[in-house]
Amino acid sequence: MVSSSASRRNPTVQSPKAAGATPVVICGDLNLLRCFAGAGVPALVVSSDPSAVTFQSRYCSEKRVIADVKASPVQALDDLLTLGAAIAQKPMLVYGDDAMLLLVSRNREILSRFYRFLLPPAELIEILVDKTRFGTFAAGLSIRVPGTLTSHETKSAEDLLSRLALPMILKPAVHVGWHEFQARSNSPRRPSKALLAETPAQLRTHYKAIRSFTDDFVVQEYIPGGTADHYSFHAWFDETCSPLGYFVGRKIRTYPKESGHSTCLELVHEPELVQTGLEIMRMMNLQGPAKLDFKRDPRSGRYYLLEINPRYNLWHDLGASAGVNLPYTAYRHLMGLDVAPQTQYDTRHKWLAFGDDVRAALRYYLPDGDLSWTGWLRSYLGPAVYEVFSWKDPYPWAVQFASALTRRSTFHALRRHFRYSRQS
Repeated sequence: MVSSSASRRNPTVQSPKAAGATPVVICGDLNLLRCFAGAGVPALVVSSDPSAVTFQSRYCSEKRVIADVKASPVQALDDLLTLGAAIAQKPMLVYGDDAMLLLVSRNREILSRFYRFLLPPAELIEILVDKTRFGTFAAGLSIRVPGTLTSHETKSAEDLLSRLALPMILKPAVHVGWHEFQARSNSPRRPSKALLAETPAQLRTHYKAIRSFTDDFVVQEYIPGGTADHYSFHAWFDETCSPLGYFVGRKIRTYPKESGHSTCLELVHEPELVQTGLEIMRMMNLQGPAKLDFKRDPRSGRYYLLEINPRYNLWHDLGASAGVNLPYTAYRHLMGLDVAPQTQYDTRHKWLAFGDDVRAALRYYLPDGDLSWTGWLRSYLGPAVYEVFSWKDPYPWAVQFASALTRRSTFHALRRHFRYSRQS
């Protein structure tokens, strides 16, 4: 029986307490913070949101509000430097989104005086984050990627229709600010990572929408297959490009379907993908954390590389529960402690964003016939890691739930008020 206890998450022998318990500074969410649960590592959480749910976790030793990295990067950098200078022991820095990744990479020399982290070369970071450059770069290395055109190579939706076959995926070169833009555009669906165009009319609509957000975007051929054909290879490489740990994951459901946010994830054993992922990381001289996204073409069985994210991400809590804790492994390595490479993991574990997963199943997967009721319920069997809820750390969920109830109650109260006002 595999345990999801702290010993399972942090299976190495030497306790960091014995090494001085140097803190970790986390610019990220609960999925990253909980990777250090039970490890004896003080976790200082930073966020630009004073009401961030991560602040409510029992594993948050200290919280700091900093400037918004997207809106005020100079002030955010100054806040991080001030914080780092105030910590006696040089802490590890964990970065969980593209905006923070770019801030750290572009200011790595000065930040490295106060924080421990490991990054690939700065120019490579810029290429990987910029989707318009990544496709050409990967193809130049003879890596199998979908057919791609950049916004600078095409001037209209009609031009795209003459050069690529439907369906197509449209996504911004850099995702910073993308979700906020979609939310402001009054989309009836939850903001998605990319826009899927299956018809000429959809392509024209999506083309106009993404053009209003940015002049830098990419359009890719859509590889056939469902959500479960999306795989990802996760690893942490040291300074010699040697893996200190890795695992393979597969998406089960997303909301919205296909191009949305993950709602149900699982780990799988795919030796071919492990070999491919390791080869690509060595070929690109990647160091530190990386997530390589693939899609399997069900017609040929071939894997196509979609993108690479050289940062920490929400998969790490699932990996830690199943036996491969990449953030904690990184911590031990950066602190100069002994590290036993982690490559063995339990595939029974799943990660769930429960509320959105229910919406995804009811709105898409059940009506479309991709999932039966029994299949849906069966997917919840076995050990699970939740996006927010945890029996050992319940307060973040309680705060979030209470906030949702308050917003809903306020909304209904206002609606009743205006209804009665009109009637009177």
